[in-house]
Amino acid sequence: MLKDLTNSYLLAKKEFPNITFDRHRPKEGLYIRLRLDQSWNEQVSQFDSEYMIITKEEPDLTHNKLFEWFQQKDYVSSLISMNKAVDPGKQLHSNNPYTLYAKRDVFLAETQADGTTAMQAHVARFLDKTQATEVQKKWDELIGVKKTGSTSSTQQFFSQTDYAPALEYLVSEERRTSIAQIEQWYATNLSAFIDHIRTIPFKNYVKIFFTPESISLNSSNNNLFNESSSLYSWDEIYGYEYLLYTIPKIFNSNDYNQMVDGALTGLPGFNMSMNSKKPYLEHKTMRVGAPVRLSLEEALRVKEATEWLISQPKFRMNKFSYYTDFSKSISDAAEGYFFVYVEGKDNEIQDYENVPFSKQVYVNIRLKNALGLMTKNNDGEAFMKDYGYLENVEQLQKEISRRFFRGRMNGDFLQDEPKAREKDFTSGMVALFMQSKKGFHDWFFKGTTATIRSQFARVTLRLLEEQLLRVEPAGQEKSKLDLSGLADAMNVRLSLMAHLEGEEYTAMGNRLIAVSNKLKEKLDTLDKRKQKENAHGAGQTEQTANPEPVYVETDDEFYYLAGQLAFYLKSQSEAQQKKGDLLGPFFMAKRSGQLKRRIEEAYHLHRHKILLQYTKLNWALANVNAYQPDKEFQHEDAREMFLAGLFSDNWFWKKGENEKPSSEGENGHGEEN
Repeated sequence: MLKDLTNSYLLAKKEFPNITFDRHRPKEGLYIRLRLDQSWNEQVSQFDSEYMIITKEEPDLTHNKLFEWFQQKDYVSSLISMNKAVDPGKQLHSNNPYTLYAKRDVFLAETQADGTTAMQAHVARFLDKTQATEVQKKWDELIGVKKTGSTSSTQQFFSQTDYAPALEYLVSEERRTSIAQIEQWYATNLSAFIDHIRTIPFKNYVKIFFTPESISLNSSNNNLFNESSSLYSWDEIYGYEYLLYTIPKIFNSNDYNQMVDGALTGLPGFNMSMNSKKPYLEHKTMRVGAPVRLSLEEALRVKEATEWLISQPKFRMNKFSYYTDFSKSISDAAEGYFFVYVEGKDNEIQDYENVPFSKQVYVNIRLKNALGLMTKNNDGEAFMKDYGYLENVEQLQKEISRRFFRGRMNGDFLQDEPKAREKDFTSGMVALFMQSKKGFHDWFFKGTTATIRSQFARVTLRLLEEQLLRVEPAGQEKSKLDLSGLADAMNVRLSLMAHLEGEEYTAMGNRLIAVSNKLKEKLDTLDKRKQKENAHGAGQTEQTANPEPVYVETDDEFYYLAGQLAFYLKSQSEAQQKKGDLLGPFFMAKRSGQLKRRIEEAYHLHRHKILLQYTKLNWALANVNAYQPDKEFQHEDAREMFLAGLFSDNWFWKKGENEKPSSEGENGHGEEN
């Protein structure tokens, strides 16, 4: 997996050449720059300008140049891991003789009875391991000189590679002389230097970086080690020391190193191990037991890519572009991206996914008013609600999070598990969040709807029910049974269902519009007949033939009309706070017969507020009672149609031309007329 990520890392590095250094975050501690050609007493006066305390917070911008200097030198001087320390005692944590990293308590250890400190012993042991002969042994182990009895020296083996200059530098007189100078500096100045460091408050590490002996630290030309006498620039020396340490330790174990087509390959040292705890990784029936082998160059790229990955934001899914290797030109290469989740505590990769298509997610969804909800402008004129468009994926995520998850599905939510909160986010909503978050994440971040398409309708319907019965929306006028927010959510739901199904309206949306229009026609027919009867009763001579009967004909009409009745009857409640839980008894019904009884009970409870001669209401009550649906109420389609009836503008609160429905007029999500 990490090898795959090197493609993304190289793309990022191409755009930002210094990304290797820029993304490096030095550990907390005291960072010090020292002159090698001066004693401690000679440079103590300018010490304040040559050290910096680095904390977990962002660095002070007033010392930005000094921070960048330490940042770059710290990157090339750090260990791959503590298991690959230069110091056998693992008390010093730098990788080259020009630097010294030690924990604060180790560095400031008390002076012993003989006048020496433990640090002097640590330094002597550490510098001994940086000698050319010791480093040469590690390189010999890399190519198996002793194990195979090869007569080829390390220098010969790498003579035609990019590592040849580093090996030449390893045996140079300048390096040997520099290490001798460093040994002498510590022997002469370490005790006094430690005493001064005790006066500085800091945490974690002391990190010392020696600078060239003939260069002024404030000079703009501080890249050269010593132009008059040195063959190597300052950057070259640190770069060579980095290679001299890193290359022999880049593989997990040199036991698996092997030549393949003239290149040295081995078991990568990152995110891969071969030990007794992971015996299943070893190939038992092949000549080479290592499950993965990389070349030196690939292993170095994996190291850099791993460090770059760990520097990314934690506890979130990071998105990294890549191009396939199947095209000769990158302009023609297929684009893809990786999703990688890094857990911050141990910097371990917890989740990884390869998405082989463009990371751009395009969204343009028209939110339609399938319920036909009305609203009024400032002048009191009624008009159809317009929800506009969702023009990008950010708007889509925000709308779904707000309408269905009470704002819990924001940001990168894949690893989230929201806590249940009474009357705000129920345990049932938590369960639905956990069931559907992968599907929604795929939609928002990958642009694929395959995961969410099969569960969207069911999940959102249950979320609407949970909010209706168990959640108290903020800012709602509690003196009325107000379902306007859920009605808007139902419209959003139907629009998104249509988008997922690739249709102008969903099958349910089409059915809902059809049943609503059909029932309105039937109620209009009743109104017209009532008007004719009233006109005839007033003395007109027009005779009316026996009209055709008007009645409920389908299950959809039955459940939609039942929803309209349920809202109207329960909104008659005299409770001071009218909340959605008033409708709870209806949702406890499993069969249509139970739903009818709940409606009948609600009518008897509130009939004192309803006029006897309310033709449309009487017709609706009679037809709901008489009709026997094929689908029972626990069926998803039935509950959905019932909710649509609840959320739509309520017809029974609307005043007809010759009748008044009740002594009080209110409509939680419609308007009187």
